[in-house]
Amino acid sequence: MLIAGYLGLIIGFGCLGLLKARQIKRRPLEIREMINALALLDTEIFWGSTPLPEAFAFLKERVDFPWKNFFSELETRLRDGANAASAWESAIYSQRKKFSLLEDDWRIISSLGKGLGRSDRNEQHKQLELVQKHLNSVAERARDNAESKAKMWSYLGFLSGMAIVIFIM
Repeated sequence: MLIAGYLGLIIGFGCLGLLKARQIKRRPLEIREMINALALLDTEIFWGSTPLPEAFAFLKERVDFPWKNFFSELETRLRDGANAASAWESAIYSQRKKFSLLEDDWRIISSLGKGLGRSDRNEQHKQLELVQKHLNSVAERARDNAESKAKMWSYLGFLSGMAIVIFIM
C-alpha cells in the first residue's frame, strides 16, 4: 500500500510537469495562429474593405480554438454597438485565461486594438503588418525556448515526485 502511495505521488507530480510542458509547447502555436489570423484580417480590411464585424465573423470560421472564441466575442461586441478598441480590450480581458500566452505577447496583441476602426485602411494595414512582424520575432524565440523548457518541466515533475518520496521515506 505504501508503494502505491509513493507511485501515486511520482505519477501525480509527473503529470503536473507534463501539463506545464504542454502549456509551454502551445504558446508558439497560438502565436502562429494569431499571425495567420492577422494576415487574414489585413486582407479583409485592406483588400476587401470588409467592415470589422463581418471581418471578425470571417476570421472565427477560419481559426482554431481558442482564437475562434476570441474573434466570436469581438464580432458579438461590435454588433452590440461597442467600438473596436473597447471590444478588443474586453475580448482580451475575458479570453486570456484560455491561452498559453505571456504578458508580453498580450501587450503586443493589445496594441493592435487601439488603431482598429479609428483610421483608414492604409493605416490599419500598416499597423497589422507591424504587429505581425513583432509577433513573428516573438514566435521564433518562443519556438526556440519551448522545446528545451518543455523537456525541463517534464523531467522536473517526475524528479520532484521522486524527491518528495525520498524525503518522506
